[in-house]
Parts: sequence; C-alpha cells; structure tokens
Amino acid sequence: MTRRRGFTMIEILVTMGIIVVLIGLLVVAAGGARDAALASTTTARLDALSQAVTRFEADTGYLPPLLDNDRAGIDGVEPTRSMANGRPAYLTAMQRRYSYTSPAEYLLGYGTEAEDGYGIVTDESGMVTGASDGFGLRRPGEDGFWNASWNDGVDPAEGVQVGRYELRERRPDRSGARGTVLGPYLELDDPSMLGAIGWDGTAWDGSIDPATNQPMVFYPGDSGYDEDAPKVIVDGWGTPIRYYRVNHPAGQPATRYPTGYKPASDWSYAPSMAEYFALRPWEVDEGESVTWWFTDASGQRWGDYSSEDGTMGNGDPIVNRPLLTGRFAFLSAGGNRRVYDWARVDFPGAALSGLSDGRGDHAAADPAAGAWYEDGMSLPWLGAPAFDAGVTATEEANRDNIVEVGQ
Repeated sequence: MTRRRGFTMIEILVTMGIIVVLIGLLVVAAGGARDAALASTTTARLDALSQAVTRFEADTGYLPPLLDNDRAGIDGVEPTRSMANGRPAYLTAMQRRYSYTSPAEYLLGYGTEAEDGYGIVTDESGMVTGASDGFGLRRPGEDGFWNASWNDGVDPAEGVQVGRYELRERRPDRSGARGTVLGPYLELDDPSMLGAIGWDGTAWDGSIDPATNQPMVFYPGDSGYDEDAPKVIVDGWGTPIRYYRVNHPAGQPATRYPTGYKPASDWSYAPSMAEYFALRPWEVDEGESVTWWFTDASGQRWGDYSSEDGTMGNGDPIVNRPLLTGRFAFLSAGGNRRVYDWARVDFPGAALSGLSDGRGDHAAADPAAGAWYEDGMSLPWLGAPAFDAGVTATEEANRDNIVEVGQ
C-alpha cells in the first residue's frame, strides 16, 4: 500500500474556493458591522442635534430658522390648495423646505465676531470673561436672522437673491449692542462631523456629490475647502444632515400659525411634519399608524406623490403619530446616502423621476433658468426636469433613512 503525497489539483481548487467564500463572508460581515456602527453613530448625532434644538429654543423662544446653502433665510410658505403641474403647489413647495446649513449656524456657531459666531472665554471658576474666535453665537434677535436685511432685489455679482434674509448683511440690535452670547449647543464628538460645502467666494458653488446628489462636503486640507464656506454637520457616512422644521407664516420665522388658522373659509390649516414625505418611516407600527391627507381645491385628497392611487386619493397617506405632533426633525440619508423626496415607496416611475433633486431649496437645475430659485414655489425643474438624481428604478432609496423627530 502506497501513501498519497500532496494534494490533487481538484483538492487545491476546492480548498481555494472555500477560502474565497470564507473571505467573502468575512467581508460582508465586516461591512455589516461597519454600517451598524455608522448607523449607531448617526443616531447618536441626530439625538444630540434634537437636544441642541430644544436648548436653543429654551434660550431664544423659537426654533432655528431654515437657511439655504448661502446661509440666507428660507421663508415660510403660505398654504394654498392651488394646483401646479397636476399636483398641489403647496405640498410640492414644502418638500424643498429643509436646510443643510442651519444646524452648524444656530447650534454650533462658528467664525469671527463679525460673523456673529464666536467662542466663549471663561476663567477657572467658569465665569464668562470674554469671547474669541471659535464656537458660540450672539442672540439671533426677534427675527431669527440677527436683524439681517431682507433683499428685494437681485445682485448676481454678490449672489444676493430676492426674498431672502442675507446673513452677510446682519446687524446689531437697535441699541447697537451685540447681545447675549449663547451656545454652543452642540458638542463635536468627532472633528470630522463638521465639514464645509463648496464656495466660490460669494456663494455656494453648486458642487454636488454624484454618489449622493447632495452638496459636496470638504474638510481642511481638501483642495475644495474654503474656510469662509458655510458649514454642515454630517452623518456617519459623511453626508450632510438635513434639518426640517414646521412651516411658519411668511416673514415670521419666530411665529407659529394660530390654532384653527383658516387660509380659506372652507379650509383650516395646521402645519405638520407629515407634510414632508422624506421623513415618513418605511414601516409604521400599527399602534402609531395615522392617516394623513391633503385636500386640494377640487376636493381630491393626496397622501404623497407616489403612483399608488387609492380609492380615496393619490399616493400613500400613512404616517406615524410623532410626525403629526412633532415640530422639527433631522434626517440622515443612511448607508446608501440617498434620499427620494417625493414618496416613501420604491421609485414611482418616469413621470415623477425629475422630482428627485437633493440640492434643497436653492440652485436651479436648469442653467437657462438662472442661478437661483427665488423661493420653493416656482421651481423650473417641475415642468421639465433637467437631470436624473441617480435613484434607479429598482432602488428603495428611503428604506435606510434615519430620522429624529423633535416635539
């Protein structure tokens, strides 16, 4: 009887195949563990942001206003039931009412005293003795914008838009005082959670991350980083976190709509976070399930802009109770780093594909339409979308969204 020496070629190939499979399983497991860790980090950041808003409101009496990508104010929307391109104009406008730049501006504060963000200097006992460049801000004032001017004209050279509070033109209060030093309300648990968007010296440069369709984020040392650029807080995957807040009367960011407000004699309006489709959870627990409709002027009821038409209206009307009672929210795009703004369901089809645009209430997708949107109610891409945001026909973009709703 002879002893076999070594392995046959078949045995070697089988062994190599087993090793490859094991490596693949390890890679998948490692990737899953990494995503779970990043999701946990992101959830903690959203919770910290929510607590920071609560502290900011306790000090100032109102929620942080919305700012566009130039740190200029985004105004509230007067609700109407008029239609545009076959959809309620008001609901369409509301989907763009979020901010990438408000969290760093109002909850962290940054820049020099001239920019209203400056750090607090304390002595050994904790007594405030002064301020220096760093984090912190002075009280934003009754208007929420440091008495910034309301622009009623357009100066393209300066990036000034019509109908915006321009923070570059903010002023001291009427007495000339700089006001009380506040904050910072948010602690940076990791320096990489604070980034900057692209900047051309006067305004956001429109740079978009092609993988996410959200604004590109730069850090110190990157070739596109500008110290003067607006800052953003990012999630665990490096995507800027969105801040949403309940709608307010136009020109009054520190004011709420009164209970029982009636835009028309046959219609009462109460602002709700359910108006933002991207905030709706993918799955709603039965005990928290609530039906929410928006009724247009013809009496047609709308849930969202998905293609799932029901016998009682258009789209999916299911929301959870926190969205009906909440007043602000933060959203992370999650591991796939994408958000579909117009429905919770899987890609609704070609008819709505152009409604995916992660730029927010700011830059026009169509260069021929000009560099800016005046507001969210006259968006050139609604009739003729200029580009596809990269949400494929089979991707459930919002399944992994992480949302924190604040009461």
